[in-house]
Amino acid sequence: MLTLCKKRERDIGLSLFLHLKRGASLKVIKKIPVKVVLTENEREAQNNRLDHQLERMEREVEQFHFERKKMEKKHGSLPSNIDERLTQEVRQRKAKIQTLQYHKEQLEILPDFHEFTIEEIESVVEVKEGMEWKKLQEKEIVIENGFVKRVRDG
Repeated sequence: MLTLCKKRERDIGLSLFLHLKRGASLKVIKKIPVKVVLTENEREAQNNRLDHQLERMEREVEQFHFERKKMEKKHGSLPSNIDERLTQEVRQRKAKIQTLQYHKEQLEILPDFHEFTIEEIESVVEVKEGMEWKKLQEKEIVIENGFVKRVRDG
């Protein structure tokens, strides 16, 4: 028998409490980190990825400036809500640019064979009564040169 009772997520950190009968198990969806081993090829690939993201963010900032000038030319001064929104969007893109630049700098500093997280994927995990919670939290996938090198399972 499975009973679900909802609680406020910010109060407890989980959206659902699951009450299980003794000896029962449950399959849940959990985010698993995917890590990459930093090799010379991977460093170059990550650098290219960051360069593309930087270029895209810079183009978006330019586009917002262009749109602002176009609207000002057409309507005179901009309504405050539109002006604030454009300013906010530009500010967000510039913050993202700073973050990407920082990541590029860190990429150059990191030693070869350092592992770093590139994404998280969702995985179905079986949770059993009496299971050590820490082992469930330690799952991760490690990739080297485009191939899964190992799957750490707690």
